[in-house]
Amino acid sequence: MRWVAKAALQRGLGVLPQGERLNYLFQRHVARSLPGGEPVVKRKLARARQHLEAFGRPAEDAVFYEFGAGWDLAIPLSYAALGVGRQVLVDIRPSARIELVNETIALLEREVGPLGGPVSSLSALEERFGIVYLAPRDARATGLEGESIDFVTSTDVCEHIPEDDLAQIFRECKRLLRPGGAISCRIDLQDHYAYFDPGLSRYHFLRFSDRAWRLVNSPLHFQNRLREPDYRRLVEQSGLEIVSWTPSGPSPEGLPELERMELAPRFRDGYTAEELGVTVLSFVARRPA
Repeated sequence: MRWVAKAALQRGLGVLPQGERLNYLFQRHVARSLPGGEPVVKRKLARARQHLEAFGRPAEDAVFYEFGAGWDLAIPLSYAALGVGRQVLVDIRPSARIELVNETIALLEREVGPLGGPVSSLSALEERFGIVYLAPRDARATGLEGESIDFVTSTDVCEHIPEDDLAQIFRECKRLLRPGGAISCRIDLQDHYAYFDPGLSRYHFLRFSDRAWRLVNSPLHFQNRLREPDYRRLVEQSGLEIVSWTPSGPSPEGLPELERMELAPRFRDGYTAEELGVTVLSFVARRPA
């Protein structure tokens, strides 16, 4: 029941005025999940390379955009280290922490070479790396100029956004993209509490009705529980054209897990076991030229 304690704590923090800050202090000093360290930065560097491969051309003069950049800005800093010239980042809350950013820079320097050492502030990222960090800023309506972005990326963020908001974000991404520009997303469809509590199935959260899930679903650790067909519908409804669609899973153990589980009615009807069992989804879509 470790996950219940964590869910209760984060739900409680989520209603406090300084909940985001308190959650950060908890993750850093109590759970000690921050900073992520070398393995996390290496993994994010690899994912940045995957996004760049999807972009498919030199990025020195391109403008990248990322929503939900996170605490350590590891993906954007990886892009900068790999040659991306300009980036715009938006976050619904000012989540980035300068100490984690500098930790990321130091670890990336071990992997890709000198980056100039630590920065003194988040605003200094623009001069050094071409990174403009905008927070708080609503990704549903950014206020940025239309057709000003070449490439949009999102890594392990979409699963934390409510469905209606995500639909608006995809439409805003289409507005921001230049004709022929593309969006590359990686989405983790597993119950994230399973990373914290090894006794949980990766499909654990599919057992709960929407009403029951709302009782534990914290705004600081929100999980929308959307499945692979739901994301495809949202992308297509936004007017973006799918270029590649790569669902991963279920594993050989995944289908038996789902068969043994008493699923909520929402998940018993309307999905195949294979659709429910997808654990990671990667896709690339473009704004029609």
